[in-house]
Order: sequence, then C-alpha cells, then structure tokens
Amino acid sequence: MPVGKSILMTPDPYHTPGYGGFCPQFKFQLGETFGKTTNKLLKDSRVVTSGKLVLKDIKPVRPDSASNTRLLKKRAQGLGDQKLVDKMVPGYAGFIPKGQHYFGNSFSLNCKNAIEDFNEDQQAHVDKRNELKLTTALQTGSPVPQGNSLRLPDIRSRYLTPLQPIAREPKPFVSKHTALPSLSPYYLENDSPWKNFISGYSGFVPRSRGQVGMSYPMTTHLALNEFTDDLRSQSVPASKSVNFARPTTQLRDGKPIYLKETGIVPHYTGHVPGQKFRHGNTFGHSTENALGNKITI
Repeated sequence: MPVGKSILMTPDPYHTPGYGGFCPQFKFQLGETFGKTTNKLLKDSRVVTSGKLVLKDIKPVRPDSASNTRLLKKRAQGLGDQKLVDKMVPGYAGFIPKGQHYFGNSFSLNCKNAIEDFNEDQQAHVDKRNELKLTTALQTGSPVPQGNSLRLPDIRSRYLTPLQPIAREPKPFVSKHTALPSLSPYYLENDSPWKNFISGYSGFVPRSRGQVGMSYPMTTHLALNEFTDDLRSQSVPASKSVNFARPTTQLRDGKPIYLKETGIVPHYTGHVPGQKFRHGNTFGHSTENALGNKITI
C-alpha cells in the first residue's frame, strides 16, 4: 500500500468504481463493494488473467536536471513554434500529453514533468524503430542506414548464414488434414462402412424395397451391395442388339420381371404392359402373367 494511504481504503490493486472494462468472474460475485470485489479477483490465482494491470504505473516526479532541460530546449528549437516548452505559463488551456498523471505541484512543474515523460516515450519509440531498420538491413544484406547512432544489435549467426539443404531432393508434403474427395456410395466397395445413405435421405435407392426390418443405413448398405453385385454380374456383348418392340420376360442377369404364376409386388413403379387398360382387380391380380394377358379394346 502506498505511503500515506488510509487503512480504510481498499488495498491495491483494484478497479475504481465506474470502471467499464472487462473484469473476469465479476458477474458471479455478490455482496461486496466494487473495489473489494475487483481486488479479490485480481489477487486470486485461480482466475485466468493476463497478469498485467490495465492502468500503467505513474512515474514519480523527477528532480530537475540539465539533460531534461536540454531535451526540452532541443524540442522547442527543432519543431518551430512549439507550445510545449520547459516553462509553461499558468492558465494554458491546451492539451498537455500525460498531464493528467501529474498533480500536487505548481502548474509549470506538473507540465514540465509530463512533457519530459512524453518526450522520453517518443525517443524510445524512435530508437526501437531505428534498431528495427538496422536489423532488417543486416539480415537482408541491404546498405546500413547512414547517421544511425545506435550500436549494432546482438544478432545470432543463424540469421546471417544461408540455409543449407538437408537432402538432395525435397520430399513431397503430405498433410495430415487433407480433405478426401467425396465418393458416391455407388462406387465404394461392398465392405466399405461408408457404402450407405444417412437417415433422412429421400432419393431413390435401388433394391431397397425388398429390405425390411433394419435401420435405414443398414438397409441401404445391403441394397447398394445387391445392386453393385447385379451390375458386376451382367455381361452383355457390345455387338448384341436389343429389340425394344416387345418387352423382355427376364432381366439381362437372368432374373424375371413379369411372372406367370404371381403378380408384381404392390407399389412397383416400373412399366407393366397393358396395365393402364385393366380395371376392377387388385394390382397383384391384374399383373399376373402381364405379358401373356391380351388386352381387347
């Protein structure tokens, strides 16, 4: 706790009432003042924080020195009509950089300390920028900027030494997260676990009408396997001509379509010869021996 601070006040660190920034776990705390609550949260090691305070520490008032005075005079001479000088006139209503952090002394002294602090920050920023330019020039082999008063930074030799190959031929890069091409279930092997359609698929699945009593993925898996086997078992010579004048009795793989002894299963969506002219019977009876029935008009 700073010297001179009352023991009745909340110990540091804490956020002053009215602070509108984010405070971790604050919305879960009840029954304490804002200062005590934030003090407890800032000190609690179980609360995940960045470890840095939001407010920057205010530097103590520095005694007057010849170097600081020369810095201010150099500023006034180098920047022309400069309003921020070493002797500020009381009553000046303009902006003083970092002036809000200095109080308790005369207006002139507070302004002088604030301007010195601001000048030091500006000079540190310029030094870092020049050092970065010098480092970049050394690493890239460019000419070193002239008039740079900074000393050469400590650079490791690995930055100045060209990289050496570890192999004659580069190895092909294979990413562990390469996206696989989306293959249709129709082109997968029968033993593939992905040879099915997910539940909710509303498209047509061949050979699925005869599969009942199982889940939809298993039903489509067996149906697609049967369909694939049927396609692989077909062997029709390319020179064989097909006569479309009269429907064939059997499929090319030897399985009959229109049976003589029984009708076709209801909800069959394929073509049945002459079916549109038959009336008064069930679908099963009307499709018995569909090719042998003669339609009289």
